[in-house]
Amino acid sequence: MLGSEPGLGGANLAVDWLITIFGEGKFYPLFSMLFGAGFALMADRALQRSAPFWGIYMRRLLLLFLFGLIHSILVWAGDILLIYALSAFVMILLFRRTPAQRLWKWALVFLILPVALMWLGALSIMVAQTQPDVRAEVMAEFEADEKALLADVERAERIHAEGSFVENVVQRIDDTVFKLIYFLFWATPIIGFFLIGRWLIVTGRLIRPQDHQSYFRRWRARGLIVGLICAVPATWMMHDANAMVPTTDVAIGLTLATLASVFLALGYLSLITLATERLRFLAPAGQMALTNYLLQSLIWTWLIYGYGLGLWGELPRWSHIPLSLGFFGLQIVLSRWWLARFRFGPAEWLWRSLTYWQVQPMRR
Repeated sequence: MLGSEPGLGGANLAVDWLITIFGEGKFYPLFSMLFGAGFALMADRALQRSAPFWGIYMRRLLLLFLFGLIHSILVWAGDILLIYALSAFVMILLFRRTPAQRLWKWALVFLILPVALMWLGALSIMVAQTQPDVRAEVMAEFEADEKALLADVERAERIHAEGSFVENVVQRIDDTVFKLIYFLFWATPIIGFFLIGRWLIVTGRLIRPQDHQSYFRRWRARGLIVGLICAVPATWMMHDANAMVPTTDVAIGLTLATLASVFLALGYLSLITLATERLRFLAPAGQMALTNYLLQSLIWTWLIYGYGLGLWGELPRWSHIPLSLGFFGLQIVLSRWWLARFRFGPAEWLWRSLTYWQVQPMRR
């Protein structure tokens, strides 16, 4: 919201740019599309078996919300499960019976909405330029919001770096309340990507990818090329920008960043789909996605926060890529070991057992 981390230089700055260009804001769209695809796939399979679906799926979402709430308060306030669960409720409420040909159109509406609101704010500031008194009042409100947010960030950093577990829980409750208050701000693009994922399933593209090779080859090239063309200038424009002030530059940067997130996410999805056979060794980690996600939060918050090893601020930015890749590599090995012996990951087993109100068989 307030620009990138200040004071970065050399390898730290280069890695920060690489993460921003290729990763930041690009992977949650990919996961959101897969979440929407999973919903459509479950609904289709239930329909084919004439099995009950909506009651079970709503219970599944309620449990996901509870998992997310516990995770957000006790472990890490950056939890995405809460937003996914609530966004899925909205998707079902509004688009339960939407025909396939309309899904991608509604997806565009939800993806464009935050950008349109930012442009509306930028235009209001431009109009205010002609009225000095109005402009001064508007900018004073933005500056007050920025100071309040900076104070909140500094307080949270101090608690995370030095505070006890209880102090961190109190801080995470505040952060979770903030996230829920501004739910629609976070959820709007996620709902859009959910709908794209559903569209990819109901049109058969992800169910029979071998029949849609040309589609994925086109989007592999289009997504990666156009995505990078948008991502590089977006990163440059938003590097030191205060996104809380909707200036024209911020609106342009957000527009490019949104385009980059859409195109690169579809490019990554197409790249992975076309390389499915070569990437099959990653499948166990995907089958235990919820367990691995929660495990990442548990271990890294313990390593970094003050009530654990207290490495807050000690890990240089350049180390983030090798550390994350190394940790994920370890999770791939552990996932393969676990699933050779058990049918589900621990979190998946609990989620499934509670969904069906029946203890699921665990051992293979």
